[in-house]
Amino acid sequence: MLNRGWWDDEEEKGWRKSSRKMVMEAFEEAERKPKPNPQFLFSDVYQEMPPHLRRQRAALERHLQHYGEHYPLEHFEK
Repeated sequence: MLNRGWWDDEEEKGWRKSSRKMVMEAFEEAERKPKPNPQFLFSDVYQEMPPHLRRQRAALERHLQHYGEHYPLEHFEK
């Protein structure tokens, strides 16, 4: 593209700058939205939850009951 004159360093710089701006705006917008409920880690794949996931879910619930103050759970959907 450079050899044919279709693209140059200035266009590359402009493209990188505008692309970075779009990505950062998307990140900012996503960060303002509540995070999905952690229970979705276990419920959105299988119609019937396998035993190993039931054990993992129970372990997460116990962990959050014990250490919940260390997690920003208020940023998650209820």
